[in-house]
Amino acid sequence: MKRNTRAHGKHKCPPQPSSDKAKTKSVFCEVQDTSLDLAGDIPTAVDVPVPLSDVVLQVDVEADIHLPTHAREIKWVRKNVSLKQCKAIPSVLDPDNLRVKIYVTGTIHKNIQYIEDASGLIRDHSVDVPFTCIESVELDNPIQYPLFDFPFSVKSSVLERRELAKDGHGADRCIDGSLSFEIYNEPISCKLIASAVNDFDIHKDFDNWGRFSRITEKAEVVLVFKLLQTQQISTELPDDGDKHGKKPTASQRFKHVVRKPY
Repeated sequence: MKRNTRAHGKHKCPPQPSSDKAKTKSVFCEVQDTSLDLAGDIPTAVDVPVPLSDVVLQVDVEADIHLPTHAREIKWVRKNVSLKQCKAIPSVLDPDNLRVKIYVTGTIHKNIQYIEDASGLIRDHSVDVPFTCIESVELDNPIQYPLFDFPFSVKSSVLERRELAKDGHGADRCIDGSLSFEIYNEPISCKLIASAVNDFDIHKDFDNWGRFSRITEKAEVVLVFKLLQTQQISTELPDDGDKHGKKPTASQRFKHVVRKPY
């Protein structure tokens, strides 16, 4: 019987388990082509993070917060927003690579300070309010793929090779082959720039002294983030230079690099 190999709550991608090793009989290497132009028509190119889009996402959240004791009055609330996931997946419905689906999972961390009576100590309670959102986003700059502008890989034995059997009546079942390939695309990253929480709290579950122990929060969460992808862009200015025939400055060259994605 196999051992229980569950990750017990670990969410990071673990290393691949070891596999059986085949006995390699021979290996031979030879350079076939040194003229492959992965940059396309770009004469001189560098890899830099290119902004695909600036996104302002609104998430509506409603949640119940239970205080450990009854509160007479809320004195102070501190709120922090953090994202646990921000994943952009290119849409297969857009052949121009200008639309992605955004999967966002985050948390509003609230630190609530309140009093139980007219006088006394201030109590402190921290709570996390989770939220999840899925939305379609149109990009300002297209997604770039490194080879032939093709986003997919074929890893299964779909493109099979078969040979005719000696009797000519079918395929030789003792010989087969296949073609598979992987294209290693640059991922789309998400960089959170700013966030805002606009909430309205309703106090509930009052006791005989008018104190409450439950807060129903209705919040509008606004997330401002950038979608970025490392792409190849040109480092060369047009041949005619500027209007006055002067050589471009370092600042001009830098602006050309970051503003002209291909």
